[in-house]
Amino acid sequence: MSNDGQIMAPEGFAQFLCSDELGYDLGRVGYKFVRDMLVGIQRTRSVNLTDIAKSLDENIRLHATHKRLSRNLDNPALAAALSDRLLRLGAKRVASKTRLIVHLYELNKKYARKVEYLSESANCVDSGFKVCEVLASDADSEIFTPLVAAVWSDQVPGFNNDAEEVTKLLRRVAQATNNRGLFYFDDQSFSSEFLKSIVADPSLNFLAMMNGVDLDVFYRNEPVSMNELVKDVQTPYGRTMFKLIPEGVSGMSKRTDLDVFLHAGALPIKLPNSNRNLRLIALKSKSRFVGEIVAPMITTETNLRSRKGLMGLVESFLSLQDVLSAHQALRDSFDPSSFRVLTYHRLKFLMTLLQGVIHYEVTFAGSGSVNDHQFSHTPHDGEVNRTYFLPEKHHAVQGQLG
Repeated sequence: MSNDGQIMAPEGFAQFLCSDELGYDLGRVGYKFVRDMLVGIQRTRSVNLTDIAKSLDENIRLHATHKRLSRNLDNPALAAALSDRLLRLGAKRVASKTRLIVHLYELNKKYARKVEYLSESANCVDSGFKVCEVLASDADSEIFTPLVAAVWSDQVPGFNNDAEEVTKLLRRVAQATNNRGLFYFDDQSFSSEFLKSIVADPSLNFLAMMNGVDLDVFYRNEPVSMNELVKDVQTPYGRTMFKLIPEGVSGMSKRTDLDVFLHAGALPIKLPNSNRNLRLIALKSKSRFVGEIVAPMITTETNLRSRKGLMGLVESFLSLQDVLSAHQALRDSFDPSSFRVLTYHRLKFLMTLLQGVIHYEVTFAGSGSVNDHQFSHTPHDGEVNRTYFLPEKHHAVQGQLG
């Protein structure tokens, strides 16, 4: 929003990004290019340069506009400056308890063969790049803020492994936020080997689900398997929650609202060759459909002796996928895989510009909020199969709404 309460236009957002309010002035040429790209991407809902060039409707040949945009994309210094400004802008919204949600996905370019540093694949349909995003989100808010996105492939010079690329990005975020916030790792997109490297990092504050991870820890100065120790953790805090399962998942023929009793407890642990105090959280879920399941979580948060401290942390992790779903829907509305640039630097800049548009739409235009919640304290509304009986009063209300 602008100072007078009006929604800032994309042109105004571009001017703000390029001004000396966030660093040195990026100049007239830099501003014009950033403005054209932000406006074009938003208008067309596309990262395709031809579509963007058409939308600008300049009084010159379309080929000339396209060539100018492509040439200006090949500017690593401007790309880095814009990425840093977006990160610093988003970091202003990060408080000590803010979730810094880390997600990894693949940007596939179907049938591409000539894009620089495209990852080698036996099937060219699946060739592409890795993208790591960090989103800021407070647990009690329906709004998220994109902080940064990094792009790479295993063919980029100097590449060692994905974990190193992600860790470099997270340290950038930690520096920009002055170590405020807590990194939450999307357990659906990170491998067990990566999570092992994260929990061993001495500099990051985090919460990570460790399903499928084989890890040795120290409890009371004695070595023990994490997967054995978690079974013995007492779980004094619990509550019933309702999990909405989509049609087709877990063999469900219809969307199903599953009542689940969640209970949790925590123990202090350390890792081998480390003096850092960590907590092992045992999250146990019990339902009539799947029985009881125990999931280990590890966090740097140590103040977990109260119901509010422990269950609040657990529930904030359970809503992580709601934020990611809202963000992915907004991101995918721009069809990122429609890019048609051939060099690595141009692709990186293009993804930074897309992040800028998403930042604008979420934080200035008011779109992209979280509306759907997989886990809820109360039964989900609507026509769904239920694994429990609704109270008569709730049935009556549902009938009136229908």
